[in-house]
Amino acid sequence: MSLDAIGQTLPEATEKGRNPIGAGLFWALKTIGVWLALLISTIVVTKLLPVGFPLPRQDGPFNFQQAWLLVNGIWAAAIALVAQRARVRGLRLVLLVWIAFFGSSSFMMVFEELYFNASLHMTMAQVFGLSGQFAVEALLVAAATALLFRPAAEDPAPLPSWMTARIVVLAGAYVFLYYAAGMFIAWQSAAVRAFYDNGAHIEPVSVLALQVLRGFLWALIALFVVTRLKGSLASRAAVMAVMFAALADAQLLFPNPMVPWAVRHVHLVEVGTSEAVYGIVATFVLLAGAARRPLSATNPWRLIAERG
Repeated sequence: MSLDAIGQTLPEATEKGRNPIGAGLFWALKTIGVWLALLISTIVVTKLLPVGFPLPRQDGPFNFQQAWLLVNGIWAAAIALVAQRARVRGLRLVLLVWIAFFGSSSFMMVFEELYFNASLHMTMAQVFGLSGQFAVEALLVAAATALLFRPAAEDPAPLPSWMTARIVVLAGAYVFLYYAAGMFIAWQSAAVRAFYDNGAHIEPVSVLALQVLRGFLWALIALFVVTRLKGSLASRAAVMAVMFAALADAQLLFPNPMVPWAVRHVHLVEVGTSEAVYGIVATFVLLAGAARRPLSATNPWRLIAERG
């Protein structure tokens, strides 16, 4: 069986109800392939581009090796889900997976790492070195994913009007969910309050400005990804919820000498909840009431101007 045939088996079986057991097996095997690509790329990139970050001691339920296997397994499942439901293939699928993976797991976290560095105590070389490593790893994994998953290309998803307004609404929604989750989940923990009160010097106005910026960037990532997924609004919302929650949250399972487990496990619930809800909200805000005339998704950043 060719790569094209294997890559198309799961989506076709899922949508048309044919051979679900075989389709599920193919999907599981390809997910294992993505997991292996994640593990291998980490080893290769850390050898070629060392950052000098010390291997942390265990301070939670998993040591570093256990967390490494588990986190990459979670990431692999999320990436495979996105690739399975993609309406693009080849180099466009590489770009889709790279933006979804690197954007959600590393790029969007750099802003908070820099802002809260009074508590984290990371050097700039560590912050940008680790992000650079991850960018290369994500590109290698995206290329491997595009070889494993070769879905049939479909027309671009139709988009509604008022895209600029929808992006603004989504930025506001992200800020609301960020503060709501922080207030009702994270800040209820005495360990979290003590950690961030110890030298963080948080300024409410600057934190708000930071989260508004991150809200716009999250909205653009959501726009890029969701327009390249096929299926109903509900199915795409489910994919976005899993993708954002898994890719943004799973690395908190790693032992971390700067953020103790007593703080990280609270953030696991907080971030996972807010990101999953945001993925659902983003899908419906961006795509509800889509026009019948499909627009080109070749250059997604042009979509805002075209439909704003």
